[in-house]
Amino acid sequence: MPKIVDHDERKREIVNSALTLFSRQGYHSASFGDIASASGLSRTNVYNYFKNKDEIFHYAVGELIDTISKNIESIIRQQDLSLVQKLQKIYQVFTNEIGEGKYTSIILDLALRLKREDMTIAEALDEATKSLRKKIEMLFAEERTILPSPQVAAVTTLFFSLVESSIMRSLFTDSVFIQQNIGSILRMLGI
Repeated sequence: MPKIVDHDERKREIVNSALTLFSRQGYHSASFGDIASASGLSRTNVYNYFKNKDEIFHYAVGELIDTISKNIESIIRQQDLSLVQKLQKIYQVFTNEIGEGKYTSIILDLALRLKREDMTIAEALDEATKSLRKKIEMLFAEERTILPSPQVAAVTTLFFSLVESSIMRSLFTDSVFIQQNIGSILRMLGI
């Protein structure tokens, strides 16, 4: 009887092997053959899942953004949470998934480098950021009693700026900084 392969799981295994390899050797030094070897597969088998290492990286970035997006949507739908609790949880989703993720530093580094070289990744990152920002903006817009409509865009920008700076800072410092920022933004919002 032939072995049943979970193709989604296999893709994730290839991506994890590739990211580990990129973190050790560097993105440009790692070849497709190196990725296949690190995955314990033949090059031909890896080609069944990805056409090149750029596609592997794009998949990794997409998975990270998809995970963040699903987690944020789940938090927003939780009716038993206050706005403050939702913001705290959303903030933690961003900083935990990105700032403390196993391959985060390599993904962020490669995303910044490849964004300059490849407009496809730049456009994908911009679209993903806009989508995540829109979700947060809608959350603030739903809280009309706390936040007047004209302030929604400004507060969303403030929240995202804090998230971005916390993510970059968390790569170099500890998580205490992140927790302090949760309180700071809530105080600035007067919540």
